[in-house]
Amino acid sequence: MTYKQDMLKSKLYNFLIAPKYRIWRHILFVLAFALISFRQTSYIFRDKIDIVQDYIPLLSLITLTVYLVSLYANIYFLVPRYLLNKKYKRYLLSVFAIIFIQIAYLLIMEYVVRNELGLPHKIPVYNLFTFIQCIPSSTINLMCILGTSATVLFKRQAMENEWITRIEQENIKSELDRLKEQLSPDFLSKILNKTSVLVTTDPKKASDMLMRLSGLLRYQLYDCNRDRVLLSAEVNFMRSYLELEKMYNSRFEYEFTVDKKLKDIFIPPMLFIPFIQHAIMRIENSDEFISMHVSFTPEKNALLFICRTSNKVLISEVELYAIKKRLDLIYPDEGYFLSVVHNEARLQLKDITV
Repeated sequence: MTYKQDMLKSKLYNFLIAPKYRIWRHILFVLAFALISFRQTSYIFRDKIDIVQDYIPLLSLITLTVYLVSLYANIYFLVPRYLLNKKYKRYLLSVFAIIFIQIAYLLIMEYVVRNELGLPHKIPVYNLFTFIQCIPSSTINLMCILGTSATVLFKRQAMENEWITRIEQENIKSELDRLKEQLSPDFLSKILNKTSVLVTTDPKKASDMLMRLSGLLRYQLYDCNRDRVLLSAEVNFMRSYLELEKMYNSRFEYEFTVDKKLKDIFIPPMLFIPFIQHAIMRIENSDEFISMHVSFTPEKNALLFICRTSNKVLISEVELYAIKKRLDLIYPDEGYFLSVVHNEARLQLKDITV
């Protein structure tokens, strides 16, 4: 679809839905049926139009009134009460009743006018058979009624879609906020306990740990409120996190590599730290010396993140589900590729301009 087609579709959609165009929609509606009423009245008396022409405007106005009453009754009564409540039989019966009323009106109008003006009748006898013969000619009336019903249904569906979209967007935002990984309470607790011990034995190291911890909390409280942050800021956050872990755990070491081309790109905050957090949780439960390697590299308009440990298992299925859920919300339509095999996780973010 071209840009012009998109604009046209958007304008038509707004005209049919937006409250500010409501009066214009009704004006257009009335004008359309005024034209239909005039055309139908003129057609009924086409054989004696030269005699009836002075009465055509009044007759057209009466016809328009009958049509508008029946059509607005359909829009504001029949559709909400029956059609939207899925009472289809009652709705169809009501529509046919409207059609019968309109046919009866046209027959009565023609009969009265021809009698009053002394005009010959085109219809020899006005009876039930005559009424039935007029039903096929009322197809346009039926289409108009169903057309107005379809318009009401379209408007309602569009408004419901907008409401659902707005609710989904709010849910996605709240879900994203909830799924943004926070610093583990266990991590905060162990670092604070460690610093309380070091205050007397190694105050310089204790001070360094507290400074790094304050930097992590400041980043989490302020920078993470934005939708996007610089990769360099995220990298500094992860380095500080790993450095604190190394200060706490003497059986842990890490290696961090970042391609210089990537430092100025923007990414969602706290996107990669869950892999590191979950890996460290397993490291702490192991008596072995554990190493971790984290890297960021460019890869054909994509960013490749790799987290690898010497431990056998990097992340569990439950933990991986939460990570995938957030990624699905941020990068829909296959905007990422994630692979976790044993002790290695690979996350590729697509459409990243380096």
